[in-house]
Amino acid sequence: MYEKFYSLTKQPFHVTPDPGFLYLSESHKQALASIMYGIEKRKGFVAITGAVGVGKTTIVRAYLNKALAAKLQLIYLFHANVTFADLVKTIYRELELELTTTDLAEMVDGLSLALIEQYRQGKTVVVIIDEAQNMPVEALENLRMLSNLETPTDKLIQVVLVGQTELEEVLGRHELRQLNQRIAIRARIAPLTTEESYAYITHRLSIAGLDKPTIFSQKALRIIVHEAKGIPRTLNILCDNALITGFGYQENPVTARTAREVVTDFVGKQDRPHVWKWKVAALTSVALLFAFLVVFFLAPSRHGGGISVVSNAGLGEAEQPRRAPASSPPGESQSGVPSHEVPLASQPKAATPPAKVLQPKESPRQQRDAAALSYRTRVVKPGETLAGLIRDLYHTSPNSALEDSLINLVKQHNPAITDPDLILAGSVIRFPTPPKER
Repeated sequence: MYEKFYSLTKQPFHVTPDPGFLYLSESHKQALASIMYGIEKRKGFVAITGAVGVGKTTIVRAYLNKALAAKLQLIYLFHANVTFADLVKTIYRELELELTTTDLAEMVDGLSLALIEQYRQGKTVVVIIDEAQNMPVEALENLRMLSNLETPTDKLIQVVLVGQTELEEVLGRHELRQLNQRIAIRARIAPLTTEESYAYITHRLSIAGLDKPTIFSQKALRIIVHEAKGIPRTLNILCDNALITGFGYQENPVTARTAREVVTDFVGKQDRPHVWKWKVAALTSVALLFAFLVVFFLAPSRHGGGISVVSNAGLGEAEQPRRAPASSPPGESQSGVPSHEVPLASQPKAATPPAKVLQPKESPRQQRDAAALSYRTRVVKPGETLAGLIRDLYHTSPNSALEDSLINLVKQHNPAITDPDLILAGSVIRFPTPPKER
């Protein structure tokens, strides 16, 4: 599709394990050497592990291409989820042996005789099990029976277990300790380093016929290498998509903007479920916060009697009535005064969370006296004084003897007031009906 535009002879970033594009990092060299040595020296069991996409299968196929077919009988299992009996039957079939029984012990005995004959002819039987971490534990445990097929000096059958890092955990299980002890050679393929990732891309472009160092800008390469985290399969996917997108934009070399676009699409496909989880969590948190704020700011207006809101920021600038008991007639407050005389005001928002001030408990005598009285209530506004409120409610003259008497009366029924010249804005004051009015 884009080969001609970028002067390539073939596509350089296939995701299939093509041995023709094999790039050998240090850990890849070690894994390939381990397979070759273990088989040639008839060590019995070899284990190759690595993360998804690091190139385990490519290494195995590279070995198969180099192996001398005349001296090797290769049996390659792509699907490891088989029983041990099925594995033995597969070996029979690949060696073109006649299967005359279904008894497992007899099948293993017959296989032993066939392997001895192969050994006499100078041939080595090799069983390579890919994705070995998926093999049932029972089948893995019985694999040690193949290890018992040996001469005094050599193993008659070579088994290469290739799997993800989970294979190491499986082999570490207690019931597989005998098999784990029989694994003579182990190698782990590590992700590429940053330098190896750059070299990997250059290597594949060179094999694909590119006659210049690269067709990616330096920034585009940095973005791709950083996102791939050393996994060859991810490098292939990102580079291939970057070339396709760059071809669509007619870019040569591919720009950093195109690389970011490709990475964004790739990450979006990988992480979309997690994104939704975060969105749900965020929406839930916002809903809980909103509910808390509603309860916090509205709760004071639902309290009556001795609980009031106090603030230095000017809260409670309007009057607020006491809550009338359930027995009070509609439209009438506890004092018997029509409710329209004591209007209900909304509570303005404060710069700081309002505090709550509790009126002190009244003595039994005060409670009996209060039961015989009726009250008017007022919510103190900023700047108001007790004397001013008394003049407003009782229509008294300033500094009169009656005013002083009423101040003392109001203080008796509002023990929280210690200084008549200092009343707090937002507090609720009860004004008893004077004796003459009663």
